[in-house]
Amino acid sequence: MTKKTDLRVLKTQKLIKEALISLIDRKGFESITIQDVADEALINRATFYLHYQDKYDLLEQISNAYLNELMDAADITFHLKKGEVNVNRFKITLRKVIENIEKNKLFYQVMLGPNGIPNFTNKIEKLLSDKFKMTFNSVYGNLNQLEVPVDLILSFISSAYIGVLKWWLSDEGSTYSVDFMVEQLATLITKGPINAIGHKMIFNEEDN
Repeated sequence: MTKKTDLRVLKTQKLIKEALISLIDRKGFESITIQDVADEALINRATFYLHYQDKYDLLEQISNAYLNELMDAADITFHLKKGEVNVNRFKITLRKVIENIEKNKLFYQVMLGPNGIPNFTNKIEKLLSDKFKMTFNSVYGNLNQLEVPVDLILSFISSAYIGVLKWWLSDEGSTYSVDFMVEQLATLITKGPINAIGHKMIFNEEDN
């Protein structure tokens, strides 16, 4: 009996979550009411309140579930050791992250789209930055000894990842496969954009 009840609860929560995402895509979060969500999910308001306090609680729970899943896929310790990056393992990590985004594509397209949540980008960047910082701390120890300030490194990495994510979810980037994105991102990250476009690095320019 408990199993049947649990399945019923999960089904109802799934309908409510799908309803919210659809409504955000169509009209934006701020204008959504609980009645809107209930009507979209084909439930009554009382059923909604059995599962969530309000629409903000619903949004928070949905966002946390998707982002926790994404952060679990981004296992940086799998490919990073002090003094080296295992490129093959790095590609495996990239694939897990990109496949997770592809699986939850509608959610990320809506949340990062024109009617999405304004601070959602900041939330992902903060989670990425915290995860990288925690990993770097465990691998490198004192981050104040790095050649480039660690906060600058974290800001650069997290914002670059989010920028690529937004592009891949757009009409322009959505035609590219997971395999393509893994290989191209691995090239950009391991070689840097300047080397990736075929330019040589010259540090001591000679006068002609």
